[in-house]
Amino acid sequence: MKINLGSVVLSAGVFSLFGLPAQADHHMEMQFAPSELMTCAYKEGKDSDDLRKLTNAFTKWVKKNDPGYTYYVLSPNWHEDASGWDFAWIGNWGSGSDMGKGYDAWMEDDDDVGPMFEDVMECNYSLSAVTPIYGEDGDGPWERGVVWFSRCDIEDGAGLGDAVGAHRAMSSAMAEMGQSSVSWAFLPTLGFGDTEFDYYHVQAWPSYSQLGMGFDNYFNKGGWKVQADAQEDTVSCASPNMYTFRLVHAAN
Repeated sequence: MKINLGSVVLSAGVFSLFGLPAQADHHMEMQFAPSELMTCAYKEGKDSDDLRKLTNAFTKWVKKNDPGYTYYVLSPNWHEDASGWDFAWIGNWGSGSDMGKGYDAWMEDDDDVGPMFEDVMECNYSLSAVTPIYGEDGDGPWERGVVWFSRCDIEDGAGLGDAVGAHRAMSSAMAEMGQSSVSWAFLPTLGFGDTEFDYYHVQAWPSYSQLGMGFDNYFNKGGWKVQADAQEDTVSCASPNMYTFRLVHAAN
């Protein structure tokens, strides 16, 4: 379907886990920020030690030239097919303007870090427009944790605001059971090709213990009923792919 953005009422705290803007109060419309997604494979003879050297050099460049950039490295855990790549990279800015300034600085002078990327890995690149769904005051930035990406389709007659509301209802119910998590909608923007879904529902937890609590709450304490009621005639999502994430650098 064609996504109808419209407007939506959100209540949210500090969505700083992935360096994205917070919704300051519950009367604001949805706000979006850019996020680049990369799935990467090591070149022959390269490994995590080479990636560490690269990220050290790139972080030094970012601190000087792109202060609004935050990035994470993700390792696939439960995943339908990660055979073609070794790790993922998520980078975020607080605004499109910040992204543009960062890319201009990179194009002007990468301080010889660019060739390191070409030497260490081969990646597929895409850009998403991201809006917060749910979080608690003070959440993030978590240095490590677990995150899932689930492909979602908005039902005919519903809009993105309805879908976000359904996810919020589910997250609120799980939070009342003691689970700590934050979540966003990642809308395909550039480099995705002909997508067969409307957006990614992305949800993160600070630990596998919190994820495990969510498992119990969902299957044994009625979470699935809340989800079924909230998402009925609104949105349907595929089984998520799960990753372990590690913060490499947080924006200044």
